Amino acid sequence: MIQVKNMTFSYNGQDEAIKNVSFSIEKGSFVSIVGHNGSGKSTMAKLLVGLLKPSSGTLAIDDLEYHDHNMIDIRKKVGIVFQNPDNQFVGVTVRHDIAFGLENQQLQPNMMEEKVLYYASLVGMERFLDKEPHQLSGGQKQRVAIASALAMEQEIIIFDEATSMLDPKGVKDMMETIMNIHKKFNKTIIMITHDLRQAGYADEMLIMKDGALIAKEKPAILFQDVTLLRSTQLLLPFELELYEKAKELNMSEKVIHALWAYNSKT
Repeated sequence: MIQVKNMTFSYNGQDEAIKNVSFSIEKGSFVSIVGHNGSGKSTMAKLLVGLLKPSSGTLAIDDLEYHDHNMIDIRKKVGIVFQNPDNQFVGVTVRHDIAFGLENQQLQPNMMEEKVLYYASLVGMERFLDKEPHQLSGGQKQRVAIASALAMEQEIIIFDEATSMLDPKGVKDMMETIMNIHKKFNKTIIMITHDLRQAGYADEMLIMKDGALIAKEKPAILFQDVTLLRSTQLLLPFELELYEKAKELNMSEKVIHALWAYNSKT
Protein backbone atom coordinates (compact mmCIF):
# COMPACT_ATOMS: atom_id res chain seq x y z
CA MET A 1 0.00 0.00 0.00
CA ILE A 2 2.88 2.37 0.84
CA GLN A 3 6.34 2.25 -0.71
CA VAL A 4 9.12 4.58 0.43
CA LYS A 5 12.51 4.40 -1.32
CA ASN A 6 15.63 6.34 -0.31
CA MET A 7 13.53 9.27 0.84
CA THR A 8 15.24 12.38 2.20
CA PHE A 9 13.70 15.62 3.41
CA SER A 10 15.11 18.92 4.63
CA TYR A 11 13.20 21.95 5.89
CA ASN A 12 16.05 24.38 5.20
CA GLY A 13 17.91 22.71 2.34
CA GLN A 14 20.84 21.80 4.59
CA ASP A 15 19.89 19.83 7.70
CA GLU A 16 18.12 16.56 6.88
CA ALA A 17 15.03 15.80 8.97
CA ILE A 18 14.60 12.50 7.09
CA LYS A 19 17.75 10.67 5.99
CA ASN A 20 17.61 8.15 3.15
CA VAL A 21 14.65 6.18 4.56
CA SER A 22 13.17 3.13 2.82
CA PHE A 23 10.29 0.90 3.92
CA SER A 24 7.00 -0.59 2.76
CA ILE A 25 3.64 -0.98 4.51
CA GLU A 26 1.17 -3.68 3.51
CA LYS A 27 -2.48 -2.92 2.80
CA GLY A 28 -4.68 -3.42 5.86
CA SER A 29 -1.79 -3.51 8.33
CA PHE A 30 -1.46 -1.60 11.61
CA VAL A 31 1.96 0.04 11.87
CA SER A 32 3.41 2.25 14.60
CA ILE A 33 6.24 4.72 14.01
CA VAL A 34 8.08 5.61 17.21
CA GLY A 35 10.93 7.91 18.17
CA HIS A 36 12.00 10.71 20.49
CA ASN A 37 11.27 14.38 19.82
CA GLY A 38 13.18 15.39 16.70
CA SER A 39 13.50 11.81 15.44
CA GLY A 40 11.56 12.63 12.26
CA LYS A 41 8.40 10.64 12.97
CA SER A 42 5.98 13.58 12.66
CA THR A 43 7.81 14.83 9.57
CA MET A 44 7.32 11.35 8.14
CA ALA A 45 3.58 11.60 8.84
CA LYS A 46 3.37 14.91 6.94
CA LEU A 47 5.30 13.41 4.02
CA LEU A 48 3.00 10.39 3.88
CA VAL A 49 -0.13 12.53 3.78
CA GLY A 50 1.32 14.87 1.16
CA LEU A 51 1.68 17.99 3.30
CA LEU A 52 5.42 17.95 2.58
CA LYS A 53 7.30 16.94 -0.56
CA PRO A 54 10.43 14.72 -0.35
CA SER A 55 13.72 16.45 -1.17
CA SER A 56 14.86 13.25 -2.87
CA GLY A 57 13.83 9.62 -3.22
CA THR A 58 10.34 8.33 -3.98
CA LEU A 59 7.10 7.84 -2.13
CA ALA A 60 4.15 5.92 -3.58
CA ILE A 61 0.66 5.23 -2.23
CA ASP A 62 -1.17 2.31 -3.83
CA ASP A 63 1.24 2.48 -6.81
CA LEU A 64 0.66 6.23 -7.22
CA GLU A 65 4.02 7.98 -6.95
CA TYR A 66 3.82 11.46 -5.43
CA HIS A 67 3.66 14.18 -8.09
CA ASP A 68 1.86 17.51 -8.22
CA HIS A 69 -0.49 16.23 -10.92
CA ASN A 70 -1.82 13.29 -8.87
CA MET A 71 -1.75 14.76 -5.35
CA ILE A 72 -5.56 15.04 -5.26
CA ASP A 73 -5.90 11.32 -6.03
CA ILE A 74 -3.35 10.45 -3.35
CA ARG A 75 -5.05 12.58 -0.70
CA LYS A 76 -8.29 10.75 -1.41
CA LYS A 77 -6.52 7.67 -0.06
CA VAL A 78 -4.83 9.13 3.03
CA GLY A 79 -6.33 10.87 6.07
CA ILE A 80 -4.65 12.18 9.19
CA VAL A 81 -5.67 12.87 12.80
CA PHE A 82 -3.30 15.42 14.36
CA GLN A 83 -2.01 15.74 17.91
CA ASN A 84 -4.11 18.83 18.66
CA PRO A 85 -7.73 18.37 17.48
CA ASP A 86 -8.29 22.16 17.66
CA ASN A 87 -5.98 22.50 14.67
CA GLN A 88 -8.34 20.53 12.44
CA PHE A 89 -11.77 21.43 13.84
CA VAL A 90 -13.24 23.48 10.98
CA GLY A 91 -17.00 23.32 11.67
CA VAL A 92 -19.09 25.41 14.02
CA THR A 93 -20.59 22.21 15.44
CA VAL A 94 -19.68 18.52 15.52
CA ARG A 95 -22.20 17.87 12.74
CA HIS A 96 -20.68 20.55 10.51
CA ASP A 97 -17.14 19.36 11.18
CA ILE A 98 -17.85 15.75 10.16
CA ALA A 99 -19.81 16.99 7.13
CA PHE A 100 -17.11 19.39 5.95
CA GLY A 101 -15.18 16.91 3.80
CA LEU A 102 -18.38 15.34 2.55
CA GLU A 103 -19.59 18.72 1.29
CA ASN A 104 -16.39 19.01 -0.73
CA GLN A 105 -17.27 15.64 -2.27
CA GLN A 106 -20.62 17.17 -3.27
CA LEU A 107 -22.69 14.38 -1.73
CA GLN A 108 -26.47 14.61 -1.68
CA PRO A 109 -27.77 16.06 1.64
CA ASN A 110 -29.56 12.85 2.66
CA MET A 111 -26.45 10.71 1.99
CA MET A 112 -24.31 13.21 3.86
CA GLU A 113 -26.56 13.12 6.91
CA GLU A 114 -26.52 9.31 6.91
CA LYS A 115 -22.74 9.27 6.90
CA VAL A 116 -22.48 11.93 9.59
CA LEU A 117 -24.79 9.96 11.89
CA TYR A 118 -23.06 6.66 11.13
CA TYR A 119 -19.51 7.81 11.82
CA ALA A 120 -20.50 9.94 14.81
CA SER A 121 -22.16 6.85 16.32
CA LEU A 122 -19.10 4.77 15.54
CA VAL A 123 -16.94 6.94 17.82
CA GLY A 124 -19.66 7.55 20.42
CA MET A 125 -20.36 11.17 19.50
CA GLU A 126 -23.90 10.91 18.13
CA ARG A 127 -25.32 12.75 21.18
CA PHE A 128 -22.97 15.69 20.60
CA LEU A 129 -23.73 16.53 16.97
CA ASP A 130 -25.07 20.00 17.80
CA LYS A 131 -22.31 20.85 20.29
CA GLU A 132 -19.74 23.54 19.53
CA PRO A 133 -15.97 22.87 19.88
CA HIS A 134 -15.59 24.77 23.18
CA GLN A 135 -18.24 22.51 24.73
CA LEU A 136 -16.17 19.37 24.15
CA SER A 137 -13.33 17.78 26.09
CA GLY A 138 -9.99 17.01 24.43
CA GLY A 139 -10.92 13.36 24.06
CA GLN A 140 -14.27 14.21 22.51
CA LYS A 141 -12.60 16.54 20.02
CA GLN A 142 -10.22 13.74 19.04
CA ARG A 143 -13.21 11.46 18.46
CA VAL A 144 -14.75 14.08 16.18
CA ALA A 145 -11.46 14.32 14.29
CA ILE A 146 -11.48 10.54 13.84
CA ALA A 147 -15.11 10.57 12.68
CA SER A 148 -14.27 13.31 10.16
CA ALA A 149 -11.38 11.23 8.80
CA LEU A 150 -13.49 8.06 8.65
CA ALA A 151 -16.33 9.87 6.87
CA MET A 152 -13.97 10.54 3.96
CA GLU A 153 -13.62 6.75 3.67
CA GLN A 154 -9.91 6.92 2.91
CA GLU A 155 -7.94 3.69 2.84
CA ILE A 156 -5.12 4.91 5.09
CA ILE A 157 -5.49 6.81 8.36
CA ILE A 158 -2.49 8.32 10.13
CA PHE A 159 -2.74 9.12 13.85
CA ASP A 160 -0.02 11.69 14.60
CA GLU A 161 0.47 11.65 18.39
CA ALA A 162 -3.32 11.56 18.67
CA THR A 163 -3.28 10.46 22.33
CA SER A 164 -0.54 12.75 23.69
CA MET A 165 -2.95 15.40 25.04
CA LEU A 166 -5.34 12.94 26.70
CA ASP A 167 -5.59 11.65 30.27
CA PRO A 168 -5.06 7.90 30.95
CA LYS A 169 -8.75 7.07 30.46
CA GLY A 170 -8.82 9.11 27.26
CA VAL A 171 -5.74 7.26 26.01
CA LYS A 172 -7.35 3.89 26.76
CA ASP A 173 -10.58 4.88 25.00
CA MET A 174 -8.66 6.24 22.00
CA MET A 175 -6.59 3.07 21.63
CA GLU A 176 -9.76 0.95 21.78
CA THR A 177 -11.31 3.17 19.09
CA ILE A 178 -8.25 2.83 16.84
CA MET A 179 -8.16 -0.95 17.30
CA ASN A 180 -11.88 -1.22 16.55
CA ILE A 181 -11.51 0.86 13.38
CA HIS A 182 -8.68 -1.36 12.19
CA LYS A 183 -10.64 -4.52 12.90
CA LYS A 184 -13.99 -3.32 11.54
CA PHE A 185 -12.83 -1.63 8.32
CA ASN A 186 -9.49 -3.35 7.66
CA LYS A 187 -7.96 0.06 6.99
CA THR A 188 -4.23 0.66 6.88
CA ILE A 189 -3.46 2.36 10.20
CA ILE A 190 -0.26 4.28 10.91
CA MET A 191 0.18 5.46 14.49
CA ILE A 192 2.90 8.03 15.22
CA THR A 193 3.80 7.89 18.90
CA HIS A 194 6.55 8.23 21.49
CA ASP A 195 4.79 5.67 23.73
CA LEU A 196 6.34 2.23 23.28
CA ARG A 197 3.46 0.56 25.10
CA GLN A 198 0.94 1.94 22.61
CA ALA A 199 3.26 1.03 19.75
CA GLY A 200 3.16 -2.56 20.94
CA TYR A 201 -0.45 -2.91 19.76
CA ALA A 202 0.67 -2.64 16.15
CA ASP A 203 1.44 -5.48 13.75
CA GLU A 204 4.78 -3.87 12.99
CA MET A 205 6.87 -1.13 14.59
CA LEU A 206 9.23 1.30 12.86
CA ILE A 207 11.80 3.06 15.03
CA MET A 208 13.09 6.48 13.95
CA LYS A 209 16.19 8.12 15.41
CA ASP A 210 17.72 11.42 14.28
CA GLY A 211 15.86 11.23 10.97
CA ALA A 212 16.94 7.68 10.15
CA LEU A 213 14.99 4.43 10.28
CA ILE A 214 16.94 2.17 12.64
CA ALA A 215 14.55 -0.79 12.97
CA LYS A 216 11.41 -2.28 11.43
CA GLU A 217 10.02 -5.45 12.98
CA LYS A 218 7.17 -6.94 14.97
CA PRO A 219 6.91 -5.34 18.45
CA ALA A 220 7.31 -8.69 20.23
CA ILE A 221 10.72 -9.10 18.59
CA LEU A 222 11.86 -5.50 19.11
CA PHE A 223 10.87 -5.62 22.77
CA GLN A 224 13.50 -8.32 23.26
CA ASP A 225 16.22 -5.86 22.21
CA VAL A 226 16.22 -3.59 25.25
CA THR A 227 19.55 -2.00 24.28
CA LEU A 228 18.01 -0.83 21.01
CA LEU A 229 14.90 0.48 22.76
CA ARG A 230 16.95 2.37 25.34
CA SER A 231 18.96 3.99 22.53
CA THR A 232 15.75 5.69 21.36
CA GLN A 233 15.62 7.68 24.64
CA LEU A 234 12.02 6.57 25.11
CA LEU A 235 10.59 5.24 28.35
CA LEU A 236 10.30 1.47 28.41
CA PRO A 237 6.86 0.05 29.31
CA PHE A 238 6.63 -0.65 33.06
CA GLU A 239 6.23 -4.39 32.48
CA LEU A 240 9.40 -4.49 30.39
CA GLU A 241 11.34 -2.51 33.00
CA LEU A 242 10.14 -4.97 35.63
CA TYR A 243 11.21 -7.90 33.47
CA GLU A 244 14.68 -6.40 32.98
CA LYS A 245 15.02 -5.73 36.72
CA ALA A 246 14.13 -9.36 37.45
CA LYS A 247 16.98 -10.47 35.20
CA GLU A 248 19.40 -8.08 36.90
CA LEU A 249 18.44 -9.50 40.30
CA ASN A 250 19.00 -13.07 39.04
CA MET A 251 15.45 -14.17 39.80
CA SER A 252 14.41 -17.68 38.88
CA GLU A 253 13.85 -18.52 35.22
CA LYS A 254 10.24 -19.35 36.03
CA VAL A 255 9.56 -15.85 37.41
CA ILE A 256 11.40 -14.15 34.54
CA HIS A 257 9.49 -16.10 31.89
CA ALA A 258 6.19 -15.35 33.65
CA LEU A 259 7.02 -11.62 33.58
CA TRP A 260 7.98 -11.78 29.90
CA ALA A 261 4.76 -13.62 29.07
CA TYR A 262 2.76 -10.97 30.95
CA ASN A 263 4.63 -8.20 29.13
CA SER A 264 3.92 -9.80 25.76
CA LYS A 265 0.18 -10.00 26.50
CA THR A 266 -0.10 -6.41 27.75
